[in-house]
Amino acid sequence: MSHLRNYAGAFVQAMRADIPIYIVVGLYLATCFWLLGRNDIRPFALLDHYFFAWAINFGVIGTYVVNALGLFHVVHRLPRRRRLGFRRMIAPRRVARYLAGLVLLLLTLVLFSDMFAAIKSSFPLGRGFLHDVVQADIDKALHFGTDPYRLLYGIAMHPWVLRVVEVNYNVGWFLICYFTLFWVVTSPRAEGIRLRFTLTWFSSWVIVGNLVAGAFLSAGPVYYGKVTGDTLRFADQLAFLATSAGEVGSAHTFQAYLWSLHELGLSGLGSGISAFPSMHVALVTLIALFAAERSRRLGIILWLYVGFVVLSSVYLGWHYAIDGYASILLVTAIYWALRKGLPWLATLSWRRPSPALVTENT
Repeated sequence: MSHLRNYAGAFVQAMRADIPIYIVVGLYLATCFWLLGRNDIRPFALLDHYFFAWAINFGVIGTYVVNALGLFHVVHRLPRRRRLGFRRMIAPRRVARYLAGLVLLLLTLVLFSDMFAAIKSSFPLGRGFLHDVVQADIDKALHFGTDPYRLLYGIAMHPWVLRVVEVNYNVGWFLICYFTLFWVVTSPRAEGIRLRFTLTWFSSWVIVGNLVAGAFLSAGPVYYGKVTGDTLRFADQLAFLATSAGEVGSAHTFQAYLWSLHELGLSGLGSGISAFPSMHVALVTLIALFAAERSRRLGIILWLYVGFVVLSSVYLGWHYAIDGYASILLVTAIYWALRKGLPWLATLSWRRPSPALVTENT
């Protein structure tokens, strides 16, 4: 019974440490629910789909990977201290943090993802995509009078390059961003940055993906002809992207899927079209900022990856280049605002344990 009390107490403490995150997400959900209600839009239509997706990714795959890596570490790196290693793997603090993190993801991320998709899908209603021409022209002016995709295609227009970029954009990016989030919320080793990281994560979605995207709504190069009537400007890019149609992870196929949902006025996984700014770039920028706190070398690697994602977003026609530039600036501003603007968050870092961790260890 004493062991059960230890686990229960550790779990309650871990859940309490996450209360600010639940409050922030709850306020977002309540605000969006009110806004959608004013427009007679029903949210939470895809909860079962999002729950299944996140449960598989985090509850099954994430759990398997974490335990497999833990066992590998104990067996191969601690040959003389295996018993101690196994005990640490199932220690109350570690188990409690994992379970609290999993609960956090399956509650907040499921509800947040569904609501975000509903809000994003509502953007064009009644006014359409108004800023594509201006944004594309700014993009062209910044890149020596040439649409940026032409510069990329001039040196890397090849089917194999397309496939590599598509796989990274759909799979590699997801693994880096979402499994970093998974590790941060489930690992005791990330205790010092958990709150600041997750608040930055959700704030980036709201500010970059909702507020700024809604204010400067654009569809992006791949839909430029559909929303402006000018079907020639990006015709060469669309023709090249169509060469991977039907392939696993094809950008062309997913772009057609999103547009069909938009035309039918339906919601689906990942539904909603808005190019400016780029959430792909926003999330990987967030990862790079926090990685740089931990290790200069790791930070450099992640910032190089940010650059690759920016180029990929242009290469695949999802975004204008300025979409990525804006995301980097906005997320960096959010990061520093939370780090420096709020004293109680500024104390949370890789190198300094959070008050929750100090209390737990005493």
